[in-house]
Amino acid sequence: MSQKGISFRLNAHITTIAVIIIATIVYVNYHFGSKILVSKIEEGAINQSNLVISKISRITVGTEEIANNVSHQALYFHQHNDLDFLLQKVFESNKILESIHVELLDNKSRKLIRFSSNKPGQLNCLSDSLINNLMDFQKKKSGNSSMQIGEWSNPYYCKNDTSHLIVSYKSPIYVPDTELIAGTVTCVVSLKKMQQMLSEIKIGESGYAFIIDRSGTFLTHPKSEWMLTRNFLKKPSPIFGGDLKTIETEIRNGGRGAGRGISEYLNNQKSWFYFAPLANSVWSVVIVIPEKELFSEIDVIFTIILWGSILGILILFLVNMLVFKRLLEPLARVTDAIQRFSSVPGKERKSKDEINMLAESLEDWQAKYGILINEQNKTASEKLKFEKDLKMAREIQQNIFPSGYPAFPKHPEIDLYAVIKPAESIGGDLYDYFFIDKDHLVIAIGDVSGKGIPASLFMAIASTLIKSKAKVLSSKEIITRVNRELSDRNANQYFLTLFLGVLDITTGIMDYCNAAHNYPYILHPDGTIHALSKSHGLPLGIYANKTYKSSSIQLTFGDIIILYTDGVINSRDSSGMHYGIEKLESNILSLNDLNSQELVSSLLSNISIYEGENHQSDDITLMALKFLGETKNQA
Repeated sequence: MSQKGISFRLNAHITTIAVIIIATIVYVNYHFGSKILVSKIEEGAINQSNLVISKISRITVGTEEIANNVSHQALYFHQHNDLDFLLQKVFESNKILESIHVELLDNKSRKLIRFSSNKPGQLNCLSDSLINNLMDFQKKKSGNSSMQIGEWSNPYYCKNDTSHLIVSYKSPIYVPDTELIAGTVTCVVSLKKMQQMLSEIKIGESGYAFIIDRSGTFLTHPKSEWMLTRNFLKKPSPIFGGDLKTIETEIRNGGRGAGRGISEYLNNQKSWFYFAPLANSVWSVVIVIPEKELFSEIDVIFTIILWGSILGILILFLVNMLVFKRLLEPLARVTDAIQRFSSVPGKERKSKDEINMLAESLEDWQAKYGILINEQNKTASEKLKFEKDLKMAREIQQNIFPSGYPAFPKHPEIDLYAVIKPAESIGGDLYDYFFIDKDHLVIAIGDVSGKGIPASLFMAIASTLIKSKAKVLSSKEIITRVNRELSDRNANQYFLTLFLGVLDITTGIMDYCNAAHNYPYILHPDGTIHALSKSHGLPLGIYANKTYKSSSIQLTFGDIIILYTDGVINSRDSSGMHYGIEKLESNILSLNDLNSQELVSSLLSNISIYEGENHQSDDITLMALKFLGETKNQA
């Protein structure tokens, strides 16, 4: 902190105090406000859960009422041979039932008489235990003077369909005005249908509900394989992860309660659950809602408060910085000006406090002033000398390259023009063209690695070697000799890409060797182009004993060969996009009616327009040779 400026230090102290105050307010507000919101939210969730439980309770209560009503009317309708009609009407008007069955025991024959109503094609899922059931009812009744009404069975799988989990309510049929049991009424309810009804009830975005018995066993669940196989109260519980004793006591006693845990079904999300008993049954319904949904309102409020506080602190910090900078700007300007004049080479200033900086600068000012005057005079003299030497080097380099148009006035069959445009005062590109003898023209273009003075010196050596070694009519032999000489003199490991061709102006045949240079293009009079896409070896100056291959091409009247260095395709526009091969080819296609000078000038102009105000990053060299000779092998 001590290394920062006065404005920053003042602002940091004020902002820190503001952060502490705001954080305290946010904490107190969130702590007390969240307690109130949590209680309200849980109260609302309990109300929603009670609505769900009420809907499910209609099934249990309704089933019991149906069974009891039928038990009071069964003997009457049986005596009038209308019991099947009664059961069918009851079944059709109560969609909650899977089936309804009446079993009567004939007192004389002691034979069972069965009546059933179910869905067409549905199998009978009841067991053949009516007599035992009647005896069970009688035993239960014997110890109690009041009449036995009915009871729910434990869940069981249909005997004819082991995938169908059902539960039934069985109510006794009494002989009128007696306590003798004449039969039973059994209403069958599908637990699968109850689970389907539960799944259709919207509980938040991803909440769900299920039914358990008093021992905690799942009777229904969205994950069907858990039914009768998993237990809510056994560790590890699929919902609750803490102490289960209190919850177990409440559920076994038919109580209500709520808690928090981890829901395995919801991929171990933190969840809130509420349980309550189903009316007229020994079951309980459990509602599970993810905490992120239940308490999303609190999270939204806290997020708003948090981001509001952060934004307020940021605005406070920025406003303070603007105010302090404006108030202390004169001091900062004076300090900065004095420091620029008084800084001593090699002495690092660690402090950014304007007062300390001002004191240190004033101490160094007197000593620095004398040194500054001497260095200023020396630097001006050296700069002037360097600029003069650089100008002379540029003139010398430009004189190395042949110039003038037309290039060969005595050879009208050769229309040749070349230009070089260094990225700096001097560059590393080269080009050359000269006759070995009266019929053979050498053309060469190359690019030295790097830029500036070192690259230009290496280029000058390479250019001289090309002229001195071009004593044979073989392009590969010339390049092999130049490479050997460059490699022996290349202590700084520069290298040169080079394209060299030997053109027989009487036949139009050009023998050429490409040492890793950009592929030249040939533009034909009919407006088509193709690239000389063969490469014959590595750049020059790397391996002294490297040998090269060559190829040949037949030029016909009007063909233009275009050579260039990579500064052309590496030119960039203001967005940094390269000029590229595709754009170069597209522009060449539109230039087949021009002479060599017009073609080169047009390409340079197009590149310049493409670059706009962007600085040229690499040397650019272009050469065009238009062949206008009548070759000997032409008809």
